[in-house]
Amino acid sequence: MLTFAQAIALAHSHWQAGQAPQAEVLCRRVLEASPEHADAHYLLGLMAHAYGKRDMAIDHLRTTCRAPGAPASSWSDLAEMCRQAGRLDEALAAARRSVEIDPAFAAGWNNLGIVLQEIGQLDQSMACLTRVSELLPASADAHNNLGNTARLLGRPASAETHYLRALEIDPLRADVHSNLASLLSAQQRFTEARTLARRAIELDPSFVDAYRNLADIEVSSGDVATGLQVVEIMSAFAPQHFSTLVTRARILPLVGRLDDALACARDALALQPESLDARDALTHVEAQRVTRNRPALVDGVPPSVPQLPAIPPDLTSVHDAIAACVRAHAYERAESMLREVVGAETAPVVMWRLLAMVLRAQGKVHEARDILDRLARQVPGDLSNRFDLAETLLLLGDFERGWCEYRYRYSLEHTQSIERKVQRPRWDGRPIPGQTLLIHDEQGYGDTFQFLRMARWARERSQARVILEINLEALPIARRMWGDDDIVARGTLPVTFDQHCELMSLPMAMGLKLADLPVEESYLSADPERVAHWREKLADVPRPWVAVVWAGRPEHVNDGNRSVSLAQLGPLGASGATFLSIQKGPAASQASTPPDGMSMVSLSDGIRDFEDTAAILHLADLLVSVDSSPVHLAGAMGRPVWVLLPFVPDWRWLLGRDDSPWYPGMRLFRQEARAHWQPVVERMAQALEHFVMEWRDGAI
Repeated sequence: MLTFAQAIALAHSHWQAGQAPQAEVLCRRVLEASPEHADAHYLLGLMAHAYGKRDMAIDHLRTTCRAPGAPASSWSDLAEMCRQAGRLDEALAAARRSVEIDPAFAAGWNNLGIVLQEIGQLDQSMACLTRVSELLPASADAHNNLGNTARLLGRPASAETHYLRALEIDPLRADVHSNLASLLSAQQRFTEARTLARRAIELDPSFVDAYRNLADIEVSSGDVATGLQVVEIMSAFAPQHFSTLVTRARILPLVGRLDDALACARDALALQPESLDARDALTHVEAQRVTRNRPALVDGVPPSVPQLPAIPPDLTSVHDAIAACVRAHAYERAESMLREVVGAETAPVVMWRLLAMVLRAQGKVHEARDILDRLARQVPGDLSNRFDLAETLLLLGDFERGWCEYRYRYSLEHTQSIERKVQRPRWDGRPIPGQTLLIHDEQGYGDTFQFLRMARWARERSQARVILEINLEALPIARRMWGDDDIVARGTLPVTFDQHCELMSLPMAMGLKLADLPVEESYLSADPERVAHWREKLADVPRPWVAVVWAGRPEHVNDGNRSVSLAQLGPLGASGATFLSIQKGPAASQASTPPDGMSMVSLSDGIRDFEDTAAILHLADLLVSVDSSPVHLAGAMGRPVWVLLPFVPDWRWLLGRDDSPWYPGMRLFRQEARAHWQPVVERMAQALEHFVMEWRDGAI
């Protein structure tokens, strides 16, 4: 039975590790017994705020602050939440209470300074933020906020000094680069401002306000056409963002698009009814529409503005026809249609994305990469494109760029189910002696088996205490590699930590290069008791034993491309080997009627977990498989593996080679044309006959 203190401590550990449901359950149980428990309300408030439930978060923090002796941090957090909700009076009172309780609490002074800034008490705000910089002289946040306030006070030199100091402390702050760009633009220092705004976008491709500043810089410097291009980039990846709408409302009138500008201004005001920016934009556009008080237009464009390419006609029907070709795998026809569309420079981004996809599907990977790379430069905030670029770069062996782009995977809709709101910084590969580092798995079982090796490398590199958190199915196997200490199942984390890193972010953190592979032949092993169990069950089965998997998970997005039927592997039976079916899932039933001439023993029903799979792979003389998790398990165990790969495989198999740098001794059998499995199986059948002959001669 946990005490309240133990329950809250455990809830904090879960929350830090991104296990919000477990943390919430513990807090709710505490509140069932003690409805006003301040710590439980506080943690629930933090969770509600993180998930966008602002009113709920404020209610929880109010309860926390009503408790006698509520700490300064609780009042400070309440102040910030109220400020974000526009409840400035309550925010001001809470922030003042925070610094009354603890005059040395920097976060309280910071939040008070920001609230004072928003209500226009700028001198008082400056005094509060100066106090923060005194308490935390190495705080980039403090100097950034001081810069913002100094600018509002009309002190540009002081603002610039603070922004530059913030960048000295943290050169990777995109927001500070953007703020300084805006300040310099107001002083007509456009070249410096442009460089800073572009650097902000480079640091954070989805930072919409940086695009807004860049667009303003281009327009203010007289380059309306480029400013409009920046606006269109914003619209491509964040069409309904407030900053996008306001920027469009300000710039579109310059090219005569008043109706579009009016719609944007109205949408912006609907998003933020109290925003002066939105109101000013709407008033300005409405005034222009009424008075038409602007320079004479030539074909709808002011004479001082360069002519932009005409907006392309409606391409909906063309897009639908191309999409139908893609669904039918008629990639050559789709490419031909797309080439016609993108011949015009005004082709929308979606058409270029489609072209990259159909080129990749045809094996024209370098061309696809070039298009994706171009789109990443033109629309850096399109993170879905950047993820596609990452996988293409990795497929081509460009690990340095590929891992960097791969970090965008958690910003995509289809990865939200695996994203975790971990409340600690991500490890960047530097030594952190004396700290605790959490490494946690994230995606499929194959990914876990493949990258577990890097957890051991990270333990050496970090010089930290490393806690390995692994899905329950792979935990026993990982424990034999890792040891019994500092390894836990996903969803149970009884200790706190300082930094974290996903298993598949380790390559980026540690700068993994293709030349670094391979490092070790085997790092996973089977359970001796399970091995003994399966050895006994297979005692009367003729050898050699070839374990076989012919289908992956049906839910996998690429399963139709990588899986085959057991019947298609029929030619392998001529080798005379005994095939051990370790196939799981719906395809396992095919083992009941194996192809003629194939001697098969189905082990699928007896496989309870990966421990059984590992034991069978330990005993088998060879694994023959499509791209699946047993491939990675066998490879990590140093067992012989032959893999059937589609024409364009998953990125980890690279291109144009019949071996794998990840697993020494593995052989890759690739399609030479899309969907043509028969030649692959025939080559494998010949190799398998040779393998069996060598085995029987004792050469293997």
